[in-house]
This record gives sequence, structure tokens and C-alpha cells, in this order.
Amino acid sequence: MTITRIAPSPTGFLHLGTARTALFNYLFVKKTGGKMYLRIEDTDKERSKKVFEDDIIAGLKFLGIKWDGVVVRQTDRLLIYKKYIDELGKNGFTYELDGAIWLKVSAVKTKDKIEFIDTIRGKICFPKAKIKDFVIVTSKKMPLFLLTNVIDDYEMKITDVIRGEDHISNTPRQILIQMALKLPALRYAHIPLILAPDKSKMSKRAGAVSLLEYRKQGFLAESMVNMLGLLGFHPKEEKEILDLSELITEFDLKRVQRAGAIFNQDKLLSINAWYIRNMGQSELAERISSFDGKIKVHKKYLTILKDRFKTLADYQAESKFLHTLPDYSAELLVFKKSTLKDSLNGLKLIKENLAEKDASFWADEKNIREALQEIVDNNDLSNGDVFWSSRVALSGLANSPQPSEIAWALGKEESLTRIKKAIGKL
Repeated sequence: MTITRIAPSPTGFLHLGTARTALFNYLFVKKTGGKMYLRIEDTDKERSKKVFEDDIIAGLKFLGIKWDGVVVRQTDRLLIYKKYIDELGKNGFTYELDGAIWLKVSAVKTKDKIEFIDTIRGKICFPKAKIKDFVIVTSKKMPLFLLTNVIDDYEMKITDVIRGEDHISNTPRQILIQMALKLPALRYAHIPLILAPDKSKMSKRAGAVSLLEYRKQGFLAESMVNMLGLLGFHPKEEKEILDLSELITEFDLKRVQRAGAIFNQDKLLSINAWYIRNMGQSELAERISSFDGKIKVHKKYLTILKDRFKTLADYQAESKFLHTLPDYSAELLVFKKSTLKDSLNGLKLIKENLAEKDASFWADEKNIREALQEIVDNNDLSNGDVFWSSRVALSGLANSPQPSEIAWALGKEESLTRIKKAIGKL
């Protein structure tokens, strides 16, 4: 059975890189029928904070990533590490200097090169002569990542280590520790770093914010999983939309690229918009309400606006004109190829026609659309005279949904009130 782990340090909020690493581990074990553990590497007591650990756990849950067993914390395992530290010292692999414990590289009997096979990158070699002695326990008697990582992987029966390429340089030193302790070798896969569009290291401006910050901005969990799953991984077929179950089916470490993975905010917005457009009406209403409990979601408003959303936050901004008609100039009511006279005539005919209609007529947007078209056809008017002027009258905006959709969403009384106001402006 394959067993992996995600081992974040709670020294900062969960960022995209760690979230993507967690996702790749999760996809791998789900595809292979294995297990994945969550290990909090909190031996850096000065920088490790409970708020960061809570954020990491909340972020993984947000993505739908489920780990096996209980959360393991390294600060609960200090006695376990001491046993191995004592063993290294007893067998002549360590020495003390300035209060810290160092691993003596020359004491570990190996070939001239430290080699390992990386599932993504192939054979990787490090000349042993270039690896200097290194600290495994600080002067404050706290074991460091290089040591605790190796011990925990052995104790937890980890078979595969999937992590960022920034850990490649740590691997030969960890292999030396494995050799000194006579521990079995592991399989490694170092995934590419996430880069900004200009191929520079991610910065906050380029999108390197915490994962849950994206949730606060109105991004869906499905969209984040989809985007992260494609950062460095290439499905067999060129697809942009893949949900979690599809990613599990498609995932293969051999299809993960070596070069840096470019994070594109516009692509994320596009993916998020797709999931919003294709989400059921009731579920989307619930998501928006959960996103902002202060918002009352009108399902008719949602129907005509959802195709315009890129994030859940867009509902409030896009629906504002439906709640309160914005002020607008009389000039906006007149289509650029029309005249004030024809626009005014069009609005008057719309008012007269729609005022006569009953509730059954107003219940179907198609009825309103056809009525507007009949006004155009029967009165020698242009589409601009009717559709443009009524769009502005109903929304107060140049860019909005179709007038028939707005009228359907607003209802008869509010629609006629707004049209009368527009007539008054002209």
C-alpha cells in the first residue's frame, strides 16, 4: 500500500504551494488506493502558531482533502526523536559543537555520490564531497526538520514523499540520516514550484495569498481544486474543467512537469465563472448566502445575473441596480443610432402595452421579450428604440441583462414605475 503525508509547518497561513502539494498527495493515494496522513511539523516553537495550524486544517477541509487517522504533531513526539538521536550518537554519527548536535557526513559509509530516483525528474545525483556536516538538533535541544522528517516518515510507514522541488537539496542529507539509522529508502517526487505569469517567484501581487483568502474573495472550492490540480499536471486530453473525481481518475505523477507551473489569475476567474454558471439555482443561492450572511438572495435576480458572475462576491455588485435604480442621464436612454423622439415613443408604447398584461404574462420572460419585439415590428421602430431605451430605463445602466429579463425579475409594478420615470426624463 502506498502511504504519503502532507507535512506543513504552522509558521504561516496555508498558501497555494502547500495546498497544491496536499492535493497532489491526495490525488495520488486516491488513485492508488493508499493512505495520506497530516503531520504538523511544529518544532520551530518561536514561529509556530495555533492560528496558522487552524488555518491549514480549515484550508484542507475547504478543498475537500481528507486525511487518514488523527493529526500528528511533532512536538508530541520529542521522546521518539531522542531515541534516534541517542542511537546516532552511540554509533559515532554525531558530534556536539556550540551546544548543537551535528551529523558527521564522513561517518556515513556510502559511495561517492548520493543518488535517488525521482518519479518526476528521473535520477538525481549529489557528490557526497559537497555535502557538509549539518545540524540535526539545535543548541536549544530542539530536533530540526531534516531529522524529524526522516524519523516520522519511518515511524508512520511512509512509502512515497511528494513535495515541492525546493526540497530536492534536502533529500541527499535526509538519505544520509536514513543510512546512518539503517532505515529503508523512500520513493520521491518533487513537484514544480508555482510561478507568477512573468515566471518570477510568486508574490502577493501575483496571487501568493493564503488559500482561504481566495474563499473570502468568493472563489469556490471546486474552482480552487480544479486550478491547483492543473498547476504542473497535464491530463491525457487537453481539458480546463476537471472536478475532484475527474482529477483522481486522470492523475499520474509521470504526467507532472518539471518546469515551474504558471499561476494565472484570469484562468482561475474563468474556471470559477464556469462552475457558477453550471451550478444549480438553489445550490448557488445557498453558496452566496453562506458566503455573505447579510445578503438576501432573490432567485429571479440570480437567474438573470449568474452568467455575469466570476465570483460569489459579484452577486451583490451585479444585483445592486435591481434593488435600487441608479441615477442616470436622459441622454443614456437614447440609442446612438436613434432619436429622442423615437426613444420616447418606444417607452410610451412599452408602458401602454405592458400595463395591460396580467400576472400569467409576467410569469414568463419569453412573453415580455416577444411583446417588446412586437412593438418594434408594428410601429416602424428600431431595436435600439425599444430594447436599448427599456434596458436603460429598467437598469439605469448601459451594460446590463436584456430588458425582458430585468422586467421579469423586477415584476410588473416596479418595471412600470421605472419606465414611467424614464419617460419623465425625456
